[in-house]
Formats: sequence, C-alpha cells, structure tokens
Amino acid sequence: MVRRNTWIMLVIFVLAGAFVILFQHFQGQKTSDVATPTPSVTPERLYAITLAGVDQIKIADTTGASLTTYRDPETIQWVIAGLPYDTVDSTTIQTNVTRLLDLTVQQALGEDLPTESVGLDTPAYTITMTTMESAQVITYVGNVVPSGNGYYLRVGSGPVVIVDINVIQAVVGMLKNPPMLPTPTPEVTPSQTGTPLAPEIPATPTP
Repeated sequence: MVRRNTWIMLVIFVLAGAFVILFQHFQGQKTSDVATPTPSVTPERLYAITLAGVDQIKIADTTGASLTTYRDPETIQWVIAGLPYDTVDSTTIQTNVTRLLDLTVQQALGEDLPTESVGLDTPAYTITMTTMESAQVITYVGNVVPSGNGYYLRVGSGPVVIVDINVIQAVVGMLKNPPMLPTPTPEVTPSQTGTPLAPEIPATPTP
C-alpha cells in the first residue's frame, strides 16, 4: 500500500513539474513577443539633398513655358527671375521647395518600365534643381496615376516612382500662377462733398 501511494505521489510531482516548466516557457515566449516589436519600414526619401543645398529651381512644361526661382545672394530670400523681388511671395516658394525635397517614394516601379506607358517619354513637366555646388538634379514628371493620388516621376536616369500628387501640383503650379504678395490697396482721398458755389457775377453798372 505504501509503495502504491509513493508511486502516485511521484507521478503527481512529475506532472506538476512539467506544468511549471511549460508555464514558464509560455510566459517567456509571450514576454519576448511583446518586447520585440516588428520593425517599421522607413519611407524612402526621393532626394538626398536638403533645402540648404539648393540654390535655384527651374520649372518648365511641354509648351516651352518656364519659371526660374532662386535665392537672392543679398537677402537669401527666394525670388523669381524677371519679377521685382519685393513683389514675390518668398515664404510660399520656400514652403513648396521644402515639401518637394521632403518627398518620399510611395511606390518604386523599376527602371525597365516603358516610359511611354506613364507619360515619361514626353514629360509634362521638368524640374531642374541647381545645388550650391552648381550640380544639377533633373526631375521628370509624367502622368497622374489611375487612382488620382500621385504622379509618375523619375529623377535623372533612376527608377520610375510614384509620389504624392499634392506636392507636385503645388510646385508646378507656380509656373502658371507665380506666388506674389498681395498688391497694396491704394489710399482713397475723400472728395469734397456739397454743392459747389456758383461763380459770382459782377453787377451791371447803372447808366
């Protein structure tokens, strides 16, 4: 009888030990899963240059129209070639250029994609950036993607990519609507009111 009880106790002890080991393993695996989150993918930047490295940007379309904006060497403000510097909205230009340089790639389509299928055989727009070292970065803008939320685009001879449509529209939109400061409203001089006095007529002398 004693031997039988001993075996029963031994089996219970072994089962309890196995349960403890399995429980600890499960808890450790759970903690490991929580402590090691899935790494997020950082969006790829389209350009390797920053705002401080750009000196001039030229935007052109297929009709031959173009607009050149550059940093004034004295004021370091963005101006537009051919327009009085004090009429140009430098802040808007800088905002658009900053957004352009901050563009990330929504989707890369590769270098072997036929350019005619995305409008890059004859780009709708060409954006030429000149750096402070006088190097040029040329961006070709093709068609709007079928979903309507992006543009097909290529930088130099790189791969065809898709980027945000709003940023590109803001940049190329400066070609047709250059950012200008509001024209000051001229001061209006109040006009004299009332009925003007009739000229005095000299009295006729009595003969």
